[in-house]
Parts: sequence; C-alpha cells; structure tokens
Amino acid sequence: MNTKMIAKTLGLAVMMAASAGASANNWDDNARYGHPGWNANVNSVPAFVQNHPAFQESLRLQNEVDERQDRQLNRILNGFYDKRITMPEFRKLMDEQQGIRKMERNFLADGFLNRNEFQKLDAALDMASRNIMQQAHDDDDRKGRPGYGYGNPGWGSNGGYVYWGR
Repeated sequence: MNTKMIAKTLGLAVMMAASAGASANNWDDNARYGHPGWNANVNSVPAFVQNHPAFQESLRLQNEVDERQDRQLNRILNGFYDKRITMPEFRKLMDEQQGIRKMERNFLADGFLNRNEFQKLDAALDMASRNIMQQAHDDDDRKGRPGYGYGNPGWGSNGGYVYWGR
C-alpha cells in the first residue's frame, strides 16, 4: 500500500478519535429521568451549527416531545395520587413512558431529531395519552374504598375529601 495513503488514514483516525473524546464532554450526565441525554446547553454547539435551520428545527421538536412527556408524567402522577389510577395501571403507564424515553434516546444518539423520528415519537405519545385517559377514567373494581365509583364522589360528611385508609 502507498505510505502516503496510510499516513493520511492514520492522521484522519487520530483526529476523529481526538474530536470524539472532546465532544463526549458535551453530554449532560444530570439529565432528566436519570439518564444521560443531549446537553440542553446550546452554547456548547458551534455557532455555525446553532444557526442552521435543521438544528433549530431539531431543538424545537425535542422541546415539544419533552414538554409532552412532562405533561403526561404529571397526569399519571395526579391520577395515581387521586386514586383514579391503580398501582398495576400506574406501573403499566410508567413502563410505557420509559419505552418512549428509550425510543427518544435512540433517536437522539446522533444529536438530532428529524421529522420522521418526531412523527414516530408523536404517535407513541398519542397512544400513551389515550392510555392515560382510559386508565384514569375506567371503572375498575376498587373494592368499595371511599372516594371511588360513580355513586360515591369521595366527599365525607364533614365536607372534606375522604382518603383511603383514614
């Protein structure tokens, strides 16, 4: 083989390895939900990339997905705390949210979220939203605990809300 070609290839490999090590420090290890993800600090990205329309679109789509996930998590927790969602339903819904977060991490492995990936995430979030609504409003057998069912709205005779176990 030509020594010039080998030298160029090795030089390129060394530069790629050095740049990969440098860019590894731009990942945020204190990301939400306990997993590393894309660094929300846009200042760590070079200016010519920040101003590119594809990068701006990717950031907008990422923010939209993250906001929907946060709203869905709040709906699940509120339903669980209000005892509209049972423990098995809670686990199932949280497993679904974890799957969506895993899908998002896989899509963001290259640092960008394209329109096709966003549509897949959006469809998964739509399904999760329907599942949350269904589980929060279904008529599960809750074994006559106060505050459940159509006949007992959960208000006690003293005017306060009746919590289970009190």
